[in-house]
Amino acid sequence: MDIEEISAYWLPKEVQVTSFREEIIEGSYRLKYPLLTGEQIEMIGRTVRKNRDNYLAKLGTNEIIEKIDQIVSKWLVPDYPLRKLAEALIPKITGYDAEMVRLELKRYIRTFRKKELLRFLDEEFDQPAILDEFRPRKSGGFTRAYGPKSIFHVFSGNVPGVQIWSLLMGLILKSANLGKTSISEPLFPVLFVRSLAEVDEKLADSIAILPWKGGTSELEEAAIRFADSVIVYGSDKAVDAIQKMVPSSKTFLHYGHKISLAVIGNEALTPDHYYETIFKVAEDMSVYDQQSCMSPQSVLVETGGAISPRQFAQMLAAELERYNKKRPRAKLSDEEAMSIHRHRHQYELQSFKDGAVSVYASQHDTSWTVIYHHEPGFAGSALNRTIHVSSSEELEADLQKIQPFEQYLQSCGIAVSPVRLFRMAEILGDLGVNRICSIGEMNRAKPGWHHDGRFNLLDLVRMVDIERNVEEDLEGYDPDVE
Repeated sequence: MDIEEISAYWLPKEVQVTSFREEIIEGSYRLKYPLLTGEQIEMIGRTVRKNRDNYLAKLGTNEIIEKIDQIVSKWLVPDYPLRKLAEALIPKITGYDAEMVRLELKRYIRTFRKKELLRFLDEEFDQPAILDEFRPRKSGGFTRAYGPKSIFHVFSGNVPGVQIWSLLMGLILKSANLGKTSISEPLFPVLFVRSLAEVDEKLADSIAILPWKGGTSELEEAAIRFADSVIVYGSDKAVDAIQKMVPSSKTFLHYGHKISLAVIGNEALTPDHYYETIFKVAEDMSVYDQQSCMSPQSVLVETGGAISPRQFAQMLAAELERYNKKRPRAKLSDEEAMSIHRHRHQYELQSFKDGAVSVYASQHDTSWTVIYHHEPGFAGSALNRTIHVSSSEELEADLQKIQPFEQYLQSCGIAVSPVRLFRMAEILGDLGVNRICSIGEMNRAKPGWHHDGRFNLLDLVRMVDIERNVEEDLEGYDPDVE
């Protein structure tokens, strides 16, 4: 059988590397990874910066968005070769179910169509043209926004495709981009930039995508020296390690460890609704096996519905068993499997002790676990389709139980009547949640959402003001002045 060779990196055409390591994937693909030095990283950084200065920096924001839209149009065609390659290879690299990868990548790519990016720009800037030229201010004078000339992105690899959001932000801000991919999923950003090269090779030459092992200080220090801004996605440990190397003069954004939850009111547990509610929660926690920080780890279920919170937990367990037959969970490492076994054992012992907890789990393996708590509360899970379900007499009162997790909270999937939405949103917002969404949509954040409660582009730009009196004073230097 012929083995297809795939470059798991992207470099501008001017840059050549000669040393590689290789990895064979299931006997069908050979991934090539460059072996790099800090000196090479600095040279690559200078090259993408030069290409940015000579081309990307001179493009208008609308031109850049048009080019991104052309790329997205390619990826929305089922027979597009790079899409087919991603759908074939990413499941083999990550272990995720192939159909899940196909559906989620398609849904995710759609969020970068032109109309969505224009909405995103309008969310952050009253006048998106401020990225291209000085624009008048309501209070007088003019302002222009300048993006960083160069960005170093440290990508996580737990969820395929999410790296693209950060990369596209860099392009819209007209920045040279150096992305460090994770060995656990190094491919999708590379394939996306390859499609960018099909649309505009000079634009693609302002980007470098490179994989190396996290903690390789020689390479990371060189990349930080190249960058005006550094954006890190990953564990708190990874964020802290990079942050220590970033000088205070550079912009540093980070997206570390976060946890999410769902709250289910009794209105969503009527005979007409409860099965659909359970299915949506099962999907939210099964997509990419809870590796996304937007997946729920705990569910608070209100009493008074057609089914009790305990029945909800039992039926969720049955739904997870069905879901796993349709889209099996990825194979776990020994360490991940042991974490789930320890998690189960901890709560099984508690169930024997006081009966306030029940554990419903897949037989003979760790495919899924539901831990039911008779009392309201919140708990982090061992991930990989492991979830806590807690009973609540009244959601508004019991939401206070999540307060100890305030610094880690991100998304909350919600299923309640409309009259309760804003009352609960006030409580959740005060407790640290920064995204409230429908259940069934927890892993599908909309364009322009405030990631971890912050702006996206605004946190990276530098504003330059021309004050109003400058305009007036300079009128006196007009040789044709009255």
